[in-house]
Amino acid sequence: MSIKLKSNKYLLYILLCIIWSTTWSVIKIGLDGTPPVVGLATRFAIASAILFLIIIFKKIKIVINKETVKLYLMVGVFNMAISYFCTYWGTQFIPSGLTSIIWSGMPLLTGICAHFVIHEDRLGINRIIAILVSMCGMILILSDQKLLFKREMVIGSFVVVFAVIFGVLPNIYTKIKGDIYNPIVLTAVSLAIAAIFHSVLAIFLDQWQFAVWGTKNIFSIVYLGVFGSAVTFSIYFTLLKQISVIKMSFITFITPVFATIIGAVILKEIITVREIIGMLIIFTGIFLYDFKKYKKIMMKFNG
Repeated sequence: MSIKLKSNKYLLYILLCIIWSTTWSVIKIGLDGTPPVVGLATRFAIASAILFLIIIFKKIKIVINKETVKLYLMVGVFNMAISYFCTYWGTQFIPSGLTSIIWSGMPLLTGICAHFVIHEDRLGINRIIAILVSMCGMILILSDQKLLFKREMVIGSFVVVFAVIFGVLPNIYTKIKGDIYNPIVLTAVSLAIAAIFHSVLAIFLDQWQFAVWGTKNIFSIVYLGVFGSAVTFSIYFTLLKQISVIKMSFITFITPVFATIIGAVILKEIITVREIIGMLIIFTGIFLYDFKKYKKIMMKFNG
């Protein structure tokens, strides 16, 4: 039974990485003709509607008390609303692959925060070195003048950095409150909060009138709503109950490689030598992070 649970856990982890690798390019495609707040409002409305239908069909109880409301608001406002707004806004001006690479900085902030508040996620010297090595890879990529040659790209990159910062705290808080939430309910409610947030903002900024609906952006919104939100966030919050928050954040190291390739193939985005070297350094950090586990596996294999 434990082997089956572990295999299912890692299959979900792989599926999550695959889907999230595609979302960055699809976001970029959807931004062509759709203002960020409009795209987010419709994406999250579709996702939350699907999940609430599942909740109703399965008769899942939505727990509402002081603690759960605080959690729903934390995830809905900081992660789904503010963090995603910054991501969408910044992605207008930078390659989709670069957006995903900037998000690879999340483990550094997550690791530092988790070290102080989650006992089982304390950082040892090997983890600190691993995160720093990976961050060096990201810094190398961000220093590439072939990518950051316009003022708009520099500003866009910094806005996405703020998106990462706002995305860290909800992850830590969710890990701490792991026993009080149902993954589907948390996803549905937080997405609904974000959908309302972006809808109101779109009305306030008078952005709905600028949306030009076509095949590409409609496909983008539906794909991101169904797979990029409803499916992925349900998987993510399920896994967050079973896997350490730092290890979960390493998804942001895995997806940039595939996201960059997808961006190059679909959107004809530039891939530079410095990007490739930087991503190899990032993967070196991932290996160092779990080096002890890999060493045990190799010792068993040789034995």
